[in-house]
Amino acid sequence: MAITDQLINVATPGAGPHAVAEANILCVDDEDQVLRVVTRFLELWGYRTGAARSVAQAREQLEYEQYVLVLCDVNMPDGSGIDLLRTISAQRPDIATVMVTGHDDARLAETALDLGAYGYVIKPFAPNELRISVVNALRRRKLELESLAYRELLELTVRQRTSALKQAVTSLEDVQAQLRLTSDEMIARLSLALESRDVNPGDHTERVSRYALLIARELGLDDGHCEMIRTASPLHDVGKIAVPDSILLKRGKLTSRERGAMESHTEAGYRILAGSGSNLLDLAAMIALTHHERFDGHGYPRGLGGAEVPLEGRIVAVADVFDALTSDRPYRRRLAFEDAIAMIRAGRGSQFDPEVVDSFVNSRALRTRTGPAFGAAL
Repeated sequence: MAITDQLINVATPGAGPHAVAEANILCVDDEDQVLRVVTRFLELWGYRTGAARSVAQAREQLEYEQYVLVLCDVNMPDGSGIDLLRTISAQRPDIATVMVTGHDDARLAETALDLGAYGYVIKPFAPNELRISVVNALRRRKLELESLAYRELLELTVRQRTSALKQAVTSLEDVQAQLRLTSDEMIARLSLALESRDVNPGDHTERVSRYALLIARELGLDDGHCEMIRTASPLHDVGKIAVPDSILLKRGKLTSRERGAMESHTEAGYRILAGSGSNLLDLAAMIALTHHERFDGHGYPRGLGGAEVPLEGRIVAVADVFDALTSDRPYRRRLAFEDAIAMIRAGRGSQFDPEVVDSFVNSRALRTRTGPAFGAAL
């Protein structure tokens, strides 16, 4: 072929110790003279080479030898170099390929490039054409492998960090669960301390908690907020611990001074619960302080009105009064359910927030005494 004489008679610039000696290149061609000349130049440029005279021989060498580049003629005696390219692209994408052909066929070139060939050289070619194609193919292969390695490293880092994040979240959830259990236990013990003084009859704090949960859900608050209200509301009267028994347990009418001492339980509860750094106890403190405020501003201790009263305080105000109306007290018998509902309605817009009242009295769960807000005791 013409390429033989051309390759033999053209000088080889750049050969010698400055060439890269790590790349192992497989040359596939059915003409021995072409193979000898091509491999000679590649070795002068510092590459290690292998030679195959058929597609079958090339496949065998690829099984047992590590190559970074395959230079392959298109027309081979036992098949097409395109088939070899297709195999390499599918099974060994880490190997760069450059197709060599004596036919300038645009469709063939497009097929080769679509299959992943890094170059397409037409015979006869000058040594520098071959060298440029080889260098460009190896550089492209290096960049693609580096990009792949970077992506794999990035994916590994993401997986590791995701795993670490999941472990951290799990640990945090465990801690939060433990804190919730601790908070629930503390609140239960404080509630028990209140009931041990006969401050409120029976399971008053538990029922207020359930009514408050019902109202919060009817208002459409998110589950976390509802749960916070349920957990914090049993401490609404914790300040009564500071009220003397002579006043707290008195069966008759309270004097003005005694009434003031009784009303001070809101601020006492706030002082007991506030400042702990716990969101739950801060909420309980705010409920303790505001659950006797009125929507019309005539409540205590601060005479707040309307939206000045925190929503949680407005919720517990309704829950607390309703349970008081439907429970036996030393000075009166409990009201019937419908009579208690009527009294709550009567306070709509004056004592109570209208939206809170409507959410409560119109609740199906309240009417049927069913649902997660109610227990067997109700």
